[in-house]
Amino acid sequence: MYEDSLSLALGAVPVFAYGGMIALGLALLLLAMFSLRKKHGLTGDNVLVYGVIALPLSLVCARILFCLLDFNFHSVFSLRAVVSFWGGGFSMVGALIGLALAALIVGKVQKICPLRLLDAASVGILLFMACARLGEPFTELLGRSRPLVSEAFQNSFLAMGDEYDAYLRTYAIEAVAALLIALRLVFFQKKQRKAGDVFLMFLLLMGCAETLLYSLRFDAHMRYSFISMQQLLFAAAFAVPLFIFALRCGKRANKKAPFFTALGIMVVASGLAVWLEFLIDRSGVSRILLYALYLILLSVPAVAGCIFYKRSQA
Repeated sequence: MYEDSLSLALGAVPVFAYGGMIALGLALLLLAMFSLRKKHGLTGDNVLVYGVIALPLSLVCARILFCLLDFNFHSVFSLRAVVSFWGGGFSMVGALIGLALAALIVGKVQKICPLRLLDAASVGILLFMACARLGEPFTELLGRSRPLVSEAFQNSFLAMGDEYDAYLRTYAIEAVAALLIALRLVFFQKKQRKAGDVFLMFLLLMGCAETLLYSLRFDAHMRYSFISMQQLLFAAAFAVPLFIFALRCGKRANKKAPFFTALGIMVVASGLAVWLEFLIDRSGVSRILLYALYLILLSVPAVAGCIFYKRSQA
């Protein structure tokens, strides 16, 4: 839950800075989607209808998932509290679920492949995520790390501080990561891809990045003990394309090895991730070292997924 700390009056209507950043992100999402429509066999009408359905649906899903998985919210849980959208409290994963549901609805109504809608929306979703993160300084829910213990970061542009300690600007790191993945997807789309492949690559890269960054982010938002609920959901997000690409690769080579390799990667990565989370939260081991190991760990499914995809296309 949070409130916007900066607003201005537009006539009799207050305009909040965070809301403005969200609106900017949504506008960029639709603009990016519109610019990529022909590449994915869509029309301007498809994009317009998708926008009309997707924007409110993603908001509703983001709110519902937050209310279900934020354990602090459960103490005030009621129908009135759930529908109090203006009080803050949303889930980024919930918003992504809403966008996917909207693609299914529009695909059914307009008789087009919903995967093409999600392919066209992938870059725009990342632009939206970047704007949402950059809007966090205007709210009480400021994405930041645990207190810094290294002077190497305390004097850098990535650091922020208060009267108690210094912290990493996790929200800024997340915004940069989203923009870098968006750039990668722009180049990925230069070649003709099978419907759904761009969205699957988006899930793979974004899921791995956000799994790490939600560990770095340290707040009470949708968190149980030292585990973030959204971190688990993003881990599930990258597991889906990893297995799909592995199955395709195995089918092309008529082998089961890629699937079992992907399964082994997920089992080992899950166990090591829990162990690292425990050490980060409750040990005196250098967090710089632990997050370096975490980065290496999550690069394995990302690289493996890309290799499986490339071999499935060979």
